[in-house]
Amino acid sequence: MNAEKKREKIRKRALEDDPTVITSKNRNRLAFGFAVMLVAMCGLMFRMGYWQIYKSDELRIMAADMQKVDTEIDPVRGTIYDSRMNTLAESVTEYELYAYTQFIYKDESISNDDKAKAILKLSEITEKDAEEIKTLLEGEENLVLIAEGLTREQVEAAEEVFGSNVVIKTKVSRYYPNGAFAAQVLGGVNADNIGRSGLEYEYNTELAGVKGRTVRITDNNGDTLSNGKTKYYKAQDGYNIVTTIDSVIQHFVEDALETGMERTGADAITCIVMDPKTGNILAMATTPEYDPNNSSQPSDPVELQKFEQMSEAEQTEYLSNMWKINGVSDIYEPGSTFKLIAAAAALESGAADENSTYKCKGAIKVDNYYLHCLHTHGKQNLKEAVGNSCNPALAQVALDMGAETFYNYIDLFGFNDQTGVDLPGEGYSIVKDPATMSQVDLATTGYGQGIAVTPLQILCAVNALGNDGILMKPKIVSKIVDNDGNVIEEMPDVTVRQVISKETADEMREIMEYYVSDAGGQTAYVPGYRVGGKTGTANRVSGTKYSAATNTSFVIMAPMDDPVISMICIVYRPTKMEYGSYTAGPIVKEIAEKSLEYLGVERQYTEAEAKAAKKKQVKVPDVTGMDSFDAIRNIELYNLKYTVVPADQDGKSFVVVDQYPKAGAKVEKGSTVYIYSE
Repeated sequence: MNAEKKREKIRKRALEDDPTVITSKNRNRLAFGFAVMLVAMCGLMFRMGYWQIYKSDELRIMAADMQKVDTEIDPVRGTIYDSRMNTLAESVTEYELYAYTQFIYKDESISNDDKAKAILKLSEITEKDAEEIKTLLEGEENLVLIAEGLTREQVEAAEEVFGSNVVIKTKVSRYYPNGAFAAQVLGGVNADNIGRSGLEYEYNTELAGVKGRTVRITDNNGDTLSNGKTKYYKAQDGYNIVTTIDSVIQHFVEDALETGMERTGADAITCIVMDPKTGNILAMATTPEYDPNNSSQPSDPVELQKFEQMSEAEQTEYLSNMWKINGVSDIYEPGSTFKLIAAAAALESGAADENSTYKCKGAIKVDNYYLHCLHTHGKQNLKEAVGNSCNPALAQVALDMGAETFYNYIDLFGFNDQTGVDLPGEGYSIVKDPATMSQVDLATTGYGQGIAVTPLQILCAVNALGNDGILMKPKIVSKIVDNDGNVIEEMPDVTVRQVISKETADEMREIMEYYVSDAGGQTAYVPGYRVGGKTGTANRVSGTKYSAATNTSFVIMAPMDDPVISMICIVYRPTKMEYGSYTAGPIVKEIAEKSLEYLGVERQYTEAEAKAAKKKQVKVPDVTGMDSFDAIRNIELYNLKYTVVPADQDGKSFVVVDQYPKAGAKVEKGSTVYIYSE
């Protein structure tokens, strides 16, 4: 029995050692291994099904996106023109041409003859040396820059020949050919060529255009697939805008302001010139200026040194102030120029007439406050009171009307609203509520203190006096055109409302002319032209009080029998002299005289004026068609000055294509002749 058990034990051990025999232990191991493999295969099949069935659409889109190269094509930003289609701002677009060397040169299937033809064609298109192009194509890179600084015509010619084997990239910059000319009005663009200020900002949508695209299907090396499709969406260039700015009058303004800055020692000077009958802005400028070609810093060396020492926040604020359009954005107390509005309101409302009289004893007492005048004028009618710029008289005019009536006309003249001019950043006036204002507030408003308005608001209101009592909406863009000259949109003259009657407007023009010819505004008197206007001097507010510093101004119109121009000039904080007649008077006189001559308004001299004028005048020589150097010498022989338009000629000579004044015109010695290069 023991032997039998012993033999069985030996047999079992032998079976366990035999690898061909499947034991229960091995069977369990095999079953476990098979189960693991089965689970793994099921998981793999499930995973494959998930990605290939459930996620198939998403993966297909991702694969297409990875193969697709989408290149943007920048449009050409529209041009800004003056009223005579002279360029004020334009886009300079440079194109870069890249080529795929694999498909143009390196592919073994391309014959040497075809390679040579490709090199020759690229050389013809780019005007680049053929050997340089060959060296580029033989390089290691598959996509190489063949040439930059090309024109659109050149790259389009390359695309026509080589199709998707070339890639076009663009670099667009904004260029202002006249430098600082009309800088604040034109504004500027940022690094992305998007309007940042001025007209560039206001009309950015029209000027910007629509970007184009080139879409190609490529492999992982960026090579276009043989069966891939290329789609080309042409960029839509921006529209062009034609402004109401007259470059000649703009030059008159900027020249006069530059001289005025030196003469008055002012912080700044702003001037606006308009057509009172249409609302067109003919010129607008503020000094100091800046060059929009480099608008990230002031152009004046002294100011630049200060700017570089500022913090980033201070620089941002400085640039914001430098870019803004003062004539539209800034509000100020107009002072005595507002007496024209008070007088017109009094005449129209019946609170005053030509026989009304006002007594000036040097001050007027209102609610225990004394409102002073510079002089004691005695008894005077309304015309004389405006001519004397008498504060007590115009205070009484306002008190006679009463707050409700006066402020009704203030509203009618547009001082409670923005003018709606097509420029950014228009300021809001500050007009006191007639229901809560005091008698002193009412009285001081009569002579332009205690009310704050923009320069453009004042000028538009005065324009109504020259336009038979009709208030016009100001505008600075006359139309939008495409590159073929087709008018996309035309901006009509817009009548706001009839503010006063024609009879009142006629009477006010007579008062304005009296002020310039016989009263305190004679610094703006121009022999042979009927000029009317009014000065203003107002103390600047510092905190809650008035300071000794002033803003001085002069608003004028001419000729008063049939006005073609109106103008306001504001001299901010003059330091070398006082009062608008002396600070702004010579400026508006110079601009008015030159502008009226330029616009062809004939002088009507009195006998005395004619004799005096004849002694000072010279005839303008004919320099049109001359070389500029010869023209300048000729102009100087006649004791005349010259200005080149556009200003930036790099000292090179050019053919004079036009001149102003025209040949034969009689002008005073020392006057400026403008010569045009294009």
